[in-house]
Amino acid sequence: MTVKPGPDDPSDQDPTRPLLGPRFWLLISFTVVCILAGLAVAWLGPVWFPAP
Repeated sequence: MTVKPGPDDPSDQDPTRPLLGPRFWLLISFTVVCILAGLAVAWLGPVWFPAP
């Protein structure tokens, strides 16, 4: 008796699909933008909003 592989079996996926596709680079770009925005707020925040 053999066991049928489930739908999430990695051997069932398309081997020609690129690992670093456009979705990956979109996530990396979003991460970099968020980090840069955080740095800008930390650096320019005290200048734009001084303590009373």
